[in-house]
Amino acid sequence: MLTVLIPALAIFLFLASIGISRPRRIKLSAWCWVYILIAITFDLLTAIAVILRNNLLIEVLLGIAAGSATSLAVHVWKELQEFSKEGSSNIH
Repeated sequence: MLTVLIPALAIFLFLASIGISRPRRIKLSAWCWVYILIAITFDLLTAIAVILRNNLLIEVLLGIAAGSATSLAVHVWKELQEFSKEGSSNIH
């Protein structure tokens, strides 16, 4: 269970530290590259874990996926808040 929870918390905190919706303390281009590198690394490690049937790595990657999904939810929530502040009629 910890092999899922610790990576989930770690990736969420890392993404929060660099900025979930907008970059913090780094340039926008660097922020984008960090997200791209995380995604590519995750995909490669997932393929390796499945091919090698490495259960520990699969559990760690499950935690990373959960933390990433949570950060995406936070991003969407912040965007919805901004839309409602602007009085946007595009939200149904």
